[in-house]
Amino acid sequence: MDALDDSEARPLLAGNASMHSTTASKNRRNRKKFLILVVSAIFILAADFGTNLSVAPQTAIFEQIICQKYSELGGALNTTDITFDTMNPCKSETVQGELALVLGYKEGLDVLPTMFLSIPYGVLSDHWGRKSVICLGITGLILSELWTRLVCLWSSVLPLRLVWLSSIWKIIGGGDQVLIATACVTVADIFPEEEMSTALFTLMSWALVSDIVASPASAYLMTYDPWIPYILGFIIISIGCVAILFLPETLEYAQAKKADAQRRRSDTSIQLNEPSIKLSTSQLLARHIHEFKEATQFMWKDSNTLWMILIAFVAMISKQSTNILLQYTSKRFNWSIAKASLLIALRGSFGLFTFSVMMPFLTWMVGKYFNLHGKHRDHLFSQLTGILCIIGFLVIGLAPTPEILIGGLVIASMGAAFPINTRSLATLLVMPDHVGTLYSALAISQSMGAFVAGPLFAYLFRIGMHFGGVWLGLPFLQASFFFVIATAAVWRIKVNRELPGMSEISTGERRPLVS
Repeated sequence: MDALDDSEARPLLAGNASMHSTTASKNRRNRKKFLILVVSAIFILAADFGTNLSVAPQTAIFEQIICQKYSELGGALNTTDITFDTMNPCKSETVQGELALVLGYKEGLDVLPTMFLSIPYGVLSDHWGRKSVICLGITGLILSELWTRLVCLWSSVLPLRLVWLSSIWKIIGGGDQVLIATACVTVADIFPEEEMSTALFTLMSWALVSDIVASPASAYLMTYDPWIPYILGFIIISIGCVAILFLPETLEYAQAKKADAQRRRSDTSIQLNEPSIKLSTSQLLARHIHEFKEATQFMWKDSNTLWMILIAFVAMISKQSTNILLQYTSKRFNWSIAKASLLIALRGSFGLFTFSVMMPFLTWMVGKYFNLHGKHRDHLFSQLTGILCIIGFLVIGLAPTPEILIGGLVIASMGAAFPINTRSLATLLVMPDHVGTLYSALAISQSMGAFVAGPLFAYLFRIGMHFGGVWLGLPFLQASFFFVIATAAVWRIKVNRELPGMSEISTGERRPLVS
């Protein structure tokens, strides 16, 4: 009887051990998910708070430096080359035109490293880990921000246009968009499909909190000296970069999804188990080139992925409009830069409402009453928020009064979920092991959008100032047109198409991998 009891007890004990192991694994994953959200939220809050604290004072400092240079050199220039507003010389067409060029080209050049290095860093994050890429990214970000401030401090000796060289430092890590994309990949690695968009909305909400708080704080500090919030912003950005060093590595979860997908593709699994052999330098280089081609070829074979890359290109315009919004409002309604910066807080307030109230409510409603989930839900929301962006930018560009401009800003803020919805949708349209590379491709596309938008907005604003009146809003009319293209591209995406090589992996089968 004792032997029988032993034999009966053994499977029970084994089952209990297996259950405890599974429970412990889930608990570890939940703790890691919580840590990722907390660390990412701290980083985003600090980085965005520091950036928003710096936007208005940087514009004001650039304006002061340009105005002073033109005032000092005015006697040496032909009177036809420079015209001053006698009431406010710094708001003259000449000064504002140069300011638009400095800001526009700085924004454009700052994204060049991302354009050329995003995919290599994305492949690196898929092979060596997310954290190594993040550490490189924050190093380049801090050095770039420091360079801009040093040029401004030594503006009596250095030309202001040297701020354009801040992009050189972003070669280290690939720039802001690579850093943001890699942080988003960590979320995609560990959060299940149904939680992914909610997690991204949570992080975006923290960014909007920084908009709401930082802009009024910056406006207040600027009443004393614009250098106070400008230096303080750099310190806060640095603090946020230190915080993200505590972000845990999530590559193991991405590799687990990749291994599971490869097991289901049994016809190619034999090729993936090649014996380890020592390779020469040339052979190793050839292998890396081959792996790079293999890692990126999926993007050119699927029309959905190409549409998502186009969408990312134009979606970046909303972020690039921040600096021109300050200058546009200041010029059109004769507001100070500090007063115009309060619009960023207003935009952040309605954006926070969008992410914390409107989008969660709509997510619940379409799931409960229309049975829309995952990529079908994200597809619908991308269409709706794209339309809001079209209307919002159009109203801002045509606004004859501050009240109407604020109305357009509110509408555009309600469409601020467009990049998040499209990014979440893009994640669900590719193989799990392609997510890191896809996000890097999206970062390149966004960088190209920023590269085009910066100089383009600068020249459009100069044209608008020359003609005056409603033409001042020309950059925002162009932004509205870009969102027409993006929204039309969303409509072209086919969400019911099977993923290449994934016909045997249903959505239901994918979900438990990271839950």
